Amino acid sequence: MKSITKIAFTALALATITTSVFAQGIPEEGSIGIRSTIGSQAAIEVPYQLNENLSIAPALTILTVDGGTNAIGLAVIPRYYTSTIESLNTYVTGSLGFRNQSFDAGGSATDITLAIGYGAEYFLSSNFSFSTDANLNVRTGDSTDSFFTSARVSASVYF
Repeated sequence: MKSITKIAFTALALATITTSVFAQGIPEEGSIGIRSTIGSQAAIEVPYQLNENLSIAPALTILTVDGGTNAIGLAVIPRYYTSTIESLNTYVTGSLGFRNQSFDAGGSATDITLAIGYGAEYFLSSNFSFSTDANLNVRTGDSTDSFFTSARVSASVYF
């Protein structure tokens, strides 16, 4: 039993060391990737690194439920990186998007959402990162106007 614990501890230590060795900062200018929310799938984003401080990600949401609601949404999600500590990058983010929902019972609703937030992105390797952010959101349109908060955890793969 003790040898299994030693082996597990050694494997964890090696994984941690190799992750630190390969960690990097903000993606290079011109990098493109794919980002997705972990847990509840909200949208697929395609981040593009414009320069060392700014990336912009168009996002697409498609939702269809049998016997229920169908929705399509488009958004633009910029990130402005404010600081870098080794492989941890903090950023200010936001989004501007619209979503159209059509209901099988008839009718539809179109809403516009505006958000601003703050988050951090940690690079495990030169091509893979996890990020998390907290946002303040305003939604207006055919549905009831609302002000709400949101938080998300995402994974990104850069090419």
